[in-house]
Amino acid sequence: MITKVTVPVQGMHCASCAATITKAVKKAPGVVSVEVNYGTEKATLEYDADASKIEDLSKRIEPFGYSFLVSEGEKHGAQKNAATHVMPDGTVMSASEHAEHTGIGQPKEQKLKELAKLRRKIQFVLPITFLVFALMMWEIAASAYSWLPPFILPMEIYQPLLFILATVVLFWIGKPYLRGVATFARHHVANMDTLIGIGTSVAYIYSAVVVLFPGIRDALRLPETVYFDVTIVVIGFITLGKFLEARSKLRTGEAIEKLMNLQAKTALIERDGKEIEVPIEQVHIGDIVLVKPGAKIPVDGEIVEGRSAIDESMVTGESIPVEKTVGDSVIGSTINKQGAFKFKAQKVGSETLLAQIIRMVEEAQGSRAPIQKLVDTISGVFVPIVLVIAVVTFIAWMIVG
Repeated sequence: MITKVTVPVQGMHCASCAATITKAVKKAPGVVSVEVNYGTEKATLEYDADASKIEDLSKRIEPFGYSFLVSEGEKHGAQKNAATHVMPDGTVMSASEHAEHTGIGQPKEQKLKELAKLRRKIQFVLPITFLVFALMMWEIAASAYSWLPPFILPMEIYQPLLFILATVVLFWIGKPYLRGVATFARHHVANMDTLIGIGTSVAYIYSAVVVLFPGIRDALRLPETVYFDVTIVVIGFITLGKFLEARSKLRTGEAIEKLMNLQAKTALIERDGKEIEVPIEQVHIGDIVLVKPGAKIPVDGEIVEGRSAIDESMVTGESIPVEKTVGDSVIGSTINKQGAFKFKAQKVGSETLLAQIIRMVEEAQGSRAPIQKLVDTISGVFVPIVLVIAVVTFIAWMIVG
């Protein structure tokens, strides 16, 4: 049975991550298509449920530091239990997608914790980064232009101080990038974290050897220049970028969450000659829905009995209520101002106008301009190419130098 689900992805940091996930999942048996959206942190998977389960697909990407956030029912392949919903078009949608849409791939609580953790790191590393960057520019400029005042700190004090700061920054703030290096060493899969981790750790190790082991430095005739400042500045600014990105995604998620809160939670419907109140998810196409004065209209449909004035400002922006009578269409999540009426449900679930608005906002968040698609394609091979160039350069210098 071919199943299509959209699930949140945890652990993505760049477009290279999305390419890695796509490549790994496509190799699984029964997988028809994989579309990973870095902007929304979600993956749309189409696969044969008899050949693979969500849990199996998640295990394929876990060694690289990623995972699919799915319910227990989905993990055990229970595609038709309460954790999975079949939409009107036949698409099977995960609980996380149907409960839809916080606008963020991870649960909001987890995203808030991640943002708070990044904020603490930024509060520590950013002042250090700006200070070290200013001193680095001063040192470079003072050596190039004689009219500038000489560097204020003696190197005997400045270098050990940088060593201490770089050690804290690399092994605390830069821990994710070191993990990227470890993942690359184990599984030969690289992303931007790998590149940052290799660059900053090599700069740190070389500088530490120069400072801590002067005998080795003299024996190898190494220059006394150290690059602790590079380690601090690169990790500081990259962490700032990650913080701003996480905050932006969270704000987009909150906007989508507000849209979701506009939807009615229950509906009053006629079944077997009785009026019963059911959750909005249990309203089906063709149900007769009753709407009383002051109530939200639960789904889209057409009036079959009664008349009223409906506030449609959340959709049209028009503040004056619109008169509606038999044969007129009504929009889910708008508010019935006066009178009571019955209408026939015509669009439910993901087919309602509000659900489509939410979907378009999400798609806009994850959409990419043509130039960005080219950049993402390049980024998929950028890291391996840079690593190859670095190795070739090192070998050439060792031979020629």
